[in-house]
Amino acid sequence: MKSCGAILLFVLSVLFFGCPARSLHPLFKEKEAVFLPSLLGTWVEHDDLYTFEQAEGKRYKLVIRSRTEKDSSVFVVWSGKIGSSWYLDSYPMHSAQEHHYVSVHVFTKMILNGDTLRIATLEADWLSKMSSAKKLEVAHVQRENEIILTAPTHELQKFLTSIGDNQEAFPNPDALVRLR
Repeated sequence: MKSCGAILLFVLSVLFFGCPARSLHPLFKEKEAVFLPSLLGTWVEHDDLYTFEQAEGKRYKLVIRSRTEKDSSVFVVWSGKIGSSWYLDSYPMHSAQEHHYVSVHVFTKMILNGDTLRIATLEADWLSKMSSAKKLEVAHVQRENEIILTAPTHELQKFLTSIGDNQEAFPNPDALVRLR
């Protein structure tokens, strides 16, 4: 049953984030995170609902629910600004009982404009392409055919500053609309 939950979690994260790149370290330290009350609420994209709730401190709890399925996933999310761009750092919420579980972070660039939230996640395929061309200048490892970022927070921030406007790194932004 737990393996079904893990599969569902992965599928829903792909629905929300596309084919996301993953990092072992967070994009923000707690003191750097910024809580945006305007992000709170329920947002709709296609058949999915994304509900941002305030969690402890500057964190959000993000619940992703499918309108067509009876399943949901829960993420912890931080928001913050790097340069002139806003980002979300998300990782799955899990229990301390899961001994073989390693939480990884997914980075999403966001533009919040009233009742529209545009999001584009750092693309895993772009990282692989850059690594193959020996142009990926941030600490990482390759595991099978996946690149996992291993750089510490301050290096990740420098990296995102340098690629934040790259539409290949953050392709095809999705538009979520606030549910009223």
